[in-house]
Amino acid sequence: MRFLTTLFLALAVLTAKSQVQNMVIHKADGSSLRIDVENVDSIAFKEVPKWSNRSAEAQKLLAYIEENVGQKILTGTHACVNYNTNEADWVYKHTGKYPAINTIDFIHDIYSSSSSWINYASSTTWRNWTSKGGIMSAMWHWNMPTNDSTDYTCTPGFGPKETNFRPSAIFSPNSDGYKTMISRIDQIAKWLKPMKAAKIPVLWRPLHEAQGNWTEANPGTDWHKAWFWWGIDGPEAFVQLWKVMYERLVNHHGLTNLIWVFNSGDSKRWYPGDEYVDIVAFDFYNQDLKAMHRWYDFFKQNFPGKLYAISEFGNIPKVSEFWADGQYWSFLIPWYDYDRTSQPNSEAFNSTNHNNANIDYWNDALNQDCVITRDELPSFK
Repeated sequence: MRFLTTLFLALAVLTAKSQVQNMVIHKADGSSLRIDVENVDSIAFKEVPKWSNRSAEAQKLLAYIEENVGQKILTGTHACVNYNTNEADWVYKHTGKYPAINTIDFIHDIYSSSSSWINYASSTTWRNWTSKGGIMSAMWHWNMPTNDSTDYTCTPGFGPKETNFRPSAIFSPNSDGYKTMISRIDQIAKWLKPMKAAKIPVLWRPLHEAQGNWTEANPGTDWHKAWFWWGIDGPEAFVQLWKVMYERLVNHHGLTNLIWVFNSGDSKRWYPGDEYVDIVAFDFYNQDLKAMHRWYDFFKQNFPGKLYAISEFGNIPKVSEFWADGQYWSFLIPWYDYDRTSQPNSEAFNSTNHNNANIDYWNDALNQDCVITRDELPSFK
């Protein structure tokens, strides 16, 4: 009703041509648009889809997640390092259920080839997973050459095994740094395009944890507070990099099957904007129920209308606890345990222990009516 009242008042101003010369429209992303009323003859309203520039499959998945807010939560796992379903297979081995989501990581993109130990061009992993009804998710530990040129890393710094690559190059389209970033994004696009052709929606979480140790209360200017190089120049460079990546993947490469997951910290200065983000997520490690609730309330206050998720976690309260506490996250995905799941044929794989979410944690989750596993998912095609 408040919106309609405001709209009618605005129209009345236009009709009466009163002494008010300007109308200011405040947009959801915090910006505003000032219109000279004297130069406006009429106003036309166009209905814009809630998830514009998303494929039909991506919109179906988003609608499904939204319909389940407060009712259901999707389970998920991260591939052990890169491109597999090892963690999901481990959960199935010990519980008889597969999680709904499997996340891959393009961390080794620089090594990928048909003759290499890693080949992201192979579709076997994601085809097997989605053919059984599972949801695909992807992230990218974006490595750059180390300062001594002997390796690759995403850790910022001036040490020999760190990288001093600057994300602020995104403001200089003619620079070598800008061209490097675009070429690497283009490579990722080549591996994502077959999923688009197969009508597979993908939960896409790029440039994660950019805020690092930077906080709203104590922002500072020391770029060593960033955990990854894409956060070292602060929020302005990060937001620009996000927007350029979005434009490149969605508008240039046509990857409208991507559902954009933003990994938030405590400041909206790092937020790319509503039109560039579908889901706002947080990574919880060693946090209690009270701390988790504070973050949930922060998200509701600062990102109204968005979906909220736990994109990584380790050592947090059980699903039964935070759900009873009124924390209605849309999905949760524990971080992998390399020693546990890197070798599916090993004795370690037989153990029910896990650094981030052991089988006791999973059994609690799977016993909750609110939890969705792979076998319970509908088709999104």
